[in-house]
Amino acid sequence: GVGLSVHGHFRVATEKTLFAMPETAIGKNFNRSSRGGYFLPRLSGKIGYYLALTGFRLKGRDVLKAGIATHFVESEKLPALEKDLITLKSPSRENIADLLNSYHVK
Repeated sequence: GVGLSVHGHFRVATEKTLFAMPETAIGKNFNRSSRGGYFLPRLSGKIGYYLALTGFRLKGRDVLKAGIATHFVESEKLPALEKDLITLKSPSRENIADLLNSYHVK
């Protein structure tokens, strides 16, 4: 799922999020099946290289700090966020960003 979802405009993490790419443990992090070769080197600093080379897993807020998630929302608020997203009258990128920002925990 990471290779597909990481390219989305909005990526929400919670305290229960576990970012893992098990394919890195078997040396497949830079081939086309995992897509890691595109996004991992583009993460800030050297965190992407570290993740690619070690297969290290990130949890919770660390996914946001690494730049993989765009927002951090407490998991207990996800049902309300989902309801609010579904009921958006005009689901433009700006309106979605505003809604996510209202749930975002810094």
